[in-house]
Amino acid sequence: MEAKKVTDLRVGVRDENRVNVFLDNKFAFSLTIAQVSDFKLKRGMILTPEEITKIQSASDFGKLLQRSIEYALSRPHSEKEIRDYLKRKKMKREIEQKRYDSFLERLESDAEYREKIKEIRSNVREKNKKLQEKDFTEDNRFEYVGRAKTGLPSKPGAAISDEDIEAVIAKLIDLDIINDENFARFFVANRNQIKGTSEKKLKMELKNKGVSDSIIKEVLSVDEFGEKIRDDEVEIMKMIEKKRRRGYDDAKLTQYLARQGFSYDLIRKSLNF
Repeated sequence: MEAKKVTDLRVGVRDENRVNVFLDNKFAFSLTIAQVSDFKLKRGMILTPEEITKIQSASDFGKLLQRSIEYALSRPHSEKEIRDYLKRKKMKREIEQKRYDSFLERLESDAEYREKIKEIRSNVREKNKKLQEKDFTEDNRFEYVGRAKTGLPSKPGAAISDEDIEAVIAKLIDLDIINDENFARFFVANRNQIKGTSEKKLKMELKNKGVSDSIIKEVLSVDEFGEKIRDDEVEIMKMIEKKRRRGYDDAKLTQYLARQGFSYDLIRKSLNF
């Protein structure tokens, strides 16, 4: 790699919070506005290979962080859920990279395959040309009618390292986007609120989501008014009422409620036998 000149900085079309950076008149990478400021990028700057590598890494991490924030804010998540999301993303990138490498290797070694790929790409280009100006809206702007795709492997996003995952998790904790206590309180308040659930089942589900025992104990204790957040005596009656409407008899109800984590004594008391 050699030194390159920053020839243009353009606000992103899809995301106005990102800036597309062009080096020697070719798109190189995109950065957040804050990152552009941090690196003091401006038109005419000459970047060394080391600086380009550093900025490219920042671009890749910024994209990963943004996707993680979007996922984390789609609904409350525990730290384990977000970590699992990042691990799945890491594995997917690795699989896509292997597929892409195999594709390039075959292109290099198989002349017949190369010609076939050229034909596929040519046909798709022609099809997209015809689609581009197929229809017009009343104000004379192009109407989006979709684009044909080759279905061929494309270059995947940057590889995700374990260090990247830890850095994203640390950043989300710092931003208070990851907060297991807040997540657990939301989960307990909303989980099966209408149809009911046992405290035992809530504990098990929270543990499976990586929430610590101390947080589970805290969120399942009394609220600021001294009342239990979820009371098994109230929850079991919700379930009994619902199952009675479905024709469950006492025997079937007893088995069902036991599987849901309620104690046998509470089941007997609630069913009056």
